[in-house]
Amino acid sequence: MSASLQNAVSRLLGVLREPASVHGLGLGDWEELIRLARAARLHATLGRRLMADPTLWAAVPEQPRGHLQAAINFAAHRRHLLELELRTLADVLPPGIDVVLLKGAAYQMQGLPNADGRIAADIDLLVRRADLDAVEAALAAQGWASTVSDEYDQRYYREWSHELPPMRADGHALELDLHHAIAPVTSRCTPDVERLFAALLPLPGSRFSVLSPADQLVHAVVHLFQDTELDGRLRDLVDIDGLLRMLPADDGSMRSLAARMRHHGADRLFWYALHYCERWLGTPVPAVLWPSPPPRPIRRVMDWMLVRTLLPHLPEARSAPDRRFAGELARLRYHRMRMPTPLLLRHAAIKIWRNARGLPRRG
Repeated sequence: MSASLQNAVSRLLGVLREPASVHGLGLGDWEELIRLARAARLHATLGRRLMADPTLWAAVPEQPRGHLQAAINFAAHRRHLLELELRTLADVLPPGIDVVLLKGAAYQMQGLPNADGRIAADIDLLVRRADLDAVEAALAAQGWASTVSDEYDQRYYREWSHELPPMRADGHALELDLHHAIAPVTSRCTPDVERLFAALLPLPGSRFSVLSPADQLVHAVVHLFQDTELDGRLRDLVDIDGLLRMLPADDGSMRSLAARMRHHGADRLFWYALHYCERWLGTPVPAVLWPSPPPRPIRRVMDWMLVRTLLPHLPEARSAPDRRFAGELARLRYHRMRMPTPLLLRHAAIKIWRNARGLPRRG
């Protein structure tokens, strides 16, 4: 990472930790800050945090304030679309089935602080696997259809993934992801789905439920550190920071959360989440919450890799060799975390063969 980009990223992290640090920024600093925030999908979040303090908002120069206001308006528009879609879905879904909102939809419908300015790209729903066919059929009857037509790709999703292929419907702005688990069934960390459903919280006045606060954090941690390639995912870390800050700070609650992570097999992933939240976002982490750390060599590799992948970069910046290598390493880790070696080798061979024949690829 170049020195100038490193300074710009440090400035963005500093403003996320302490919005008042925007005082004294020049227009060039603001340009880099907003472009990096946009690359990380955090520009509306940044705007909302500054707007929360009228003194800070008034101190933002006119040009960057206009960009931030536009991002805030767009996020509000997407939130309105999300609410409309959920009202429509509530009338379509079969009665008597638990339907759980996940990730951004859950944060927004609960009114959590980390949803303020978060831009909704899709809707993630979770149902029990036994209810999956009934829910899929109900959605299909209303025009929702898979975006994947290839037979192998369909099998990949339905046998080895934790969700059906993404669904879209004419006249609907958002894509729909229908889950039966919160991690692929073949992955190293597979949280206990029945334990998740046993702790559901119904949303007042709504057809939907959400995971318990601890399980929402479990999902956010597993999603970022197992089910993504880490590239440009600072927003997901900001989500985890927000969820951690909302939890009760007493030792009993912290010990309960640590035990929940252990039960779901997410200890190692949770350590990474705490480490990078504390390091980059200044998240207060009580000593009782820390699981055992990974071996030092693995921590050094992750530190080297995540600085070059998870943190944002300017879109036109030429990708340095170390960044490209870190990206390939992150992709290898992603696939290795999601599949056992025999399945990974089989899947990779099929992808290579399909690529050679010019066929579409998924997964």
